[in-house]
Amino acid sequence: MKLQNVITFRLSVLKAVSIALWAVCFYFAIIKEINDKTDEALTNYAETLITDYLSGGLAPGRASVHGDRYYIRSVSADYAEGMRHIRYKDTEMLFRQSGRYEQARTVTYIFQTDDGQWRELVAFTTTIDKDDLKRAILYWLIALYLVLLLGITAVNLWTVRHSMKPLKALLDWFDVYQLGRKGKPLDLKTNVTEFRKLNDAVARSVERNERQYEQQKMFIANASHEMQTPLAVCTNRLEMLLDEDNLTETQMADIIKTLRTLKSLSATNRSLLLLCKIDNRQFAESVTVNLKTATEKALPDLAAVYSYKRISVDTCFDGSVTVDMDESLAGILISNLLKNAFVHNVEGGRIRVDAGGGRYVVANTGAPEPLDENKIFERFYHSSSNASSTGLGLALVKAICSQYGFGINYAFADGMHTFTVTF
Repeated sequence: MKLQNVITFRLSVLKAVSIALWAVCFYFAIIKEINDKTDEALTNYAETLITDYLSGGLAPGRASVHGDRYYIRSVSADYAEGMRHIRYKDTEMLFRQSGRYEQARTVTYIFQTDDGQWRELVAFTTTIDKDDLKRAILYWLIALYLVLLLGITAVNLWTVRHSMKPLKALLDWFDVYQLGRKGKPLDLKTNVTEFRKLNDAVARSVERNERQYEQQKMFIANASHEMQTPLAVCTNRLEMLLDEDNLTETQMADIIKTLRTLKSLSATNRSLLLLCKIDNRQFAESVTVNLKTATEKALPDLAAVYSYKRISVDTCFDGSVTVDMDESLAGILISNLLKNAFVHNVEGGRIRVDAGGGRYVVANTGAPEPLDENKIFERFYHSSSNASSTGLGLALVKAICSQYGFGINYAFADGMHTFTVTF
């Protein structure tokens, strides 16, 4: 969920709660004001009636004066002692003049006459219908809320979107940024202090990462380059040593094991050098490469090396499949995919190579469970089935695909491990 939507939603909820609380307070404030005014008038009217009654000007019973109603009745001393002498109440009464029940406000006075008798005066007058008032307030508040919600939401969206432009520009820059590749410099112009600090922090972090990345690449390239000559010298000396006649079988076996280790180290070294060259974009030339020809060139040698596994290979090419890229990198891409299919295959297994429609697919039998697709393209990753490989073959495939913008995906279905390159 976008930040501007989160902020707008939270503000809308806060507004709804605030307006609801304000509506409750507004309603009770209005009711209190109405009751206060009505009670004040009723109190004055009741006191006038009591004064007139005590002076003999009024008789007990029910009467109506100027539209106001009252009645006076005799009550017992026990009743007078058990009740409050002044009470206010909202009620519904039948008014004879209109012939219907209406909302009324009453005041009840209990007083004592000069001869010690207790009387109860109930004075009442029509008042507004509280239920109608509630509905009217509710309808108007809903209308007010909708107007405020739409208006303030629109203002909030515009304000947040306008205020968040520097952050959106930063995120857009991150979407296209790639470590080690020269891109558009980060230059966000904003007067917001927090965004300026974020911009500066990101710029410093990117600069630091780029510097460390270049240092790592340089170290790997220099180390790999410097290691090539000693490795070659050691290999040649061991091979010459094998020609000696006075070696025992144990010594020869140890020398052969050492040669295998040196060859593996040399292969790893060459792969690292190649990765550095790819990262440094030293393969800039592009030609039209026929994938069918490159596959037919790599397959015989690999099939001969792994002939002991008796692997069957099926190829299917949809016409002449070509792609524009460096010819040597195309050969490395295809040979590494095919070699991976041979190395990690089972005895008597199958390999299927399909090309066409902008795709190059290599599928092979192998381990009965899928590989970890989050790690198989990482450098020096080894599957549990074959830990003797350098772990750089698929990393080279990924690096080549990244350089040319190709897609590389792994899938496992029907016992086949499938690698798909999308051009």
